[in-house]
Amino acid sequence: MTNTKAVWAFLAALLAFGAFGAAAVAANHFNEIRLQDALVAVPLALVFGLASVLLGRRARTEHRRTLGRSGSRAFVALARFLGTVALLVSLTAALALAVFAVLVLVLD
Repeated sequence: MTNTKAVWAFLAALLAFGAFGAAAVAANHFNEIRLQDALVAVPLALVFGLASVLLGRRARTEHRRTLGRSGSRAFVALARFLGTVALLVSLTAALALAVFAVLVLVLD
């Protein structure tokens, strides 16, 4: 029996990292990093990272509730770890965007 919440948590974490990857590809295509790209990628990654952490938490609860019969404990831990990293990276990027916005407002 697979733990579907862990699978969704893993996929949400990959989508969070994919949002940053898409922004990097867009920056490479346009030869510059535009604020519009970051304003799309960072909140999207934040939502996916938060969803991954919440789903990972539910996956761990389900794994404990079923006494380990639903999915691998290692996969649940991996999904939770990736979700946490994705959330921390997106929070850091959001903070960097906020600082950048303040600097733009002050310098203009």
